Amino acid sequence: MAAKKRGSLTRKPATTSKSAKSRKSARPAPAGRVAQLEAMVGRLRANLAAEVKRRKLDQRVVAEARRARDAVARQMTALRAQRTTLAAQIKRAAKENQTLEQARKTALAMVEELRAELHDKSEEVRRTSAELAKLARESATRAREIMHSRGLAAEPPHEPEIELPHDDEPFDDEPFTGGEKPPI
Repeated sequence: MAAKKRGSLTRKPATTSKSAKSRKSARPAPAGRVAQLEAMVGRLRANLAAEVKRRKLDQRVVAEARRARDAVARQMTALRAQRTTLAAQIKRAAKENQTLEQARKTALAMVEELRAELHDKSEEVRRTSAELAKLARESATRAREIMHSRGLAAEPPHEPEIELPHDDEPFDDEPFTGGEKPPI
């Protein structure tokens, strides 16, 4: 491999004569080059203006996004507070509903129990009335036989008028019903 030559470490002294500098600045640039540079400066200015507009627009968008984010955050906080309030109300309503449902079931069971008891008592009253009517007929028959056997047959025999109760509704005379069945 060929070794590279190193340049000398010593530098050439720079020429600082005014004549060399004045020669460079004294030379006029070609007209085409100036036009190119002016066009380039115009393009750069237009690009710079467009970039300034984009940045301003970006800043406005960022500011609007911040405002929107803050508004959404406030709304979310309000919605969370409403959520907790509504959740508490729903829990209370559910508990109240459960209590009312339990009370309704208890009341229905009690009504059924009372209806069964009423039916039993009505049947008992009917049986008792039938027994009393039977006893009254037997008693009247015995009394007639006793009166006939003693010779008091002056009066013609007649059957006593015993009115048998006919209870379709045993508690029709209750004041709260007015002859109608009680509401359920």
